[in-house]
Amino acid sequence: MCSYKTMIKIFLGIGALLLGAYVILPESRPTILAIAPVLLLLACPLAMLMMGRMNDHEKEKRTEPDRK
Repeated sequence: MCSYKTMIKIFLGIGALLLGAYVILPESRPTILAIAPVLLLLACPLAMLMMGRMNDHEKEKRTEPDRK
């Protein structure tokens, strides 16, 4: 299950990217509007993927011996 905080951050990040692309690229607005619902539906799977990678990095940090 996704963390709500992470899901909201991913959702807002995707929304900000879509809004920025919509404003900056006026010739691509129909494409952006067509892709937007799909990207927003992928917010939970993307959040799960990011959390899994962050957990892997944290585990690697814990298992590495301290080098002095």
